[in-house]
Amino acid sequence: MSVYNSEKYLREAIESILNQSFTEFEFIIINDGSADNSLQIIESYKDERIVLINQNNTGLAKALNIGIEKSRSNFIARMDADDISLPDRLQKQYEFLLQNPEYVVVGSNAIIIDNLGNYVHTSSQAISDVEAKQDLPNTPFFHPSVMYLKEIFFKAGKYCEAMIKGQDTVLFNRMAKFGKFYNIPDSLIKYRIVPTANSARSNIANSRFFKILQTTIENNTISDEDISYLKSITDNRYSNNRLADYHLHLAKKYLWNNYQPKLARKNLIKSLKSKFNKLSVFYYFVSFLPPKTILKLYKGLK
Repeated sequence: MSVYNSEKYLREAIESILNQSFTEFEFIIINDGSADNSLQIIESYKDERIVLINQNNTGLAKALNIGIEKSRSNFIARMDADDISLPDRLQKQYEFLLQNPEYVVVGSNAIIIDNLGNYVHTSSQAISDVEAKQDLPNTPFFHPSVMYLKEIFFKAGKYCEAMIKGQDTVLFNRMAKFGKFYNIPDSLIKYRIVPTANSARSNIANSRFFKILQTTIENNTISDEDISYLKSITDNRYSNNRLADYHLHLAKKYLWNNYQPKLARKNLIKSLKSKFNKLSVFYYFVSFLPPKTILKLYKGLK
């Protein structure tokens, strides 16, 4: 688990790992140059399974590579500092990989929560190897839900350190040729979506980002020009546009996936305060319709 200025959610993340039903693990936490209280929070835990790496900021991909290189097991479970692993996650994934040696990565479904921890919806990931690989080059996994084999991680070229966005997508596409993929149908994590997230779980086709991914997947390298473009994307993550999109996304989920019109309207108002958008206005009026009408409209739009 790499940590960078994650004090808000860090305790929940750490304790969700320390309280796993499976107990024989080392918990490698890389404090990647945090300027908040993240380091103090990590150091407050005296569990001997925690291995702390405290370093200057290198970025997520390099921090993860450093942590995995120092790990002693061939089984690597990823975790993010703002998510929550449910108690049986490690046990179920470890047993699956142990009993199915032809598989190299196992993920799971997820309970999606917002930045406040409110339930948004439950995912329905592609489960089988065939289904998961049909999603490629889009990632078929929630990154913090996966457990994979370290030997395959190295064969695939590790995380591409110049990719400041989509590192996991590149890795999983490169790992695909070495074995099978699987998503455990159960939700084994609570996956938090936040306004500043670098990754968008959406179709990436027909975009410049898609082309960068394709090239990086093939060569595991990235040009300086493409690095500059990715930086321009991530530099905008605190913008009003990003905030408006975030609350609009939540509102749609509250209408389509988890009928809570009041929460939908609350997020639509926040979206409109960040940026006027005709779509947000449209969904605001939709939120007052009866559930059956909304469901019928959703099927039509889908």
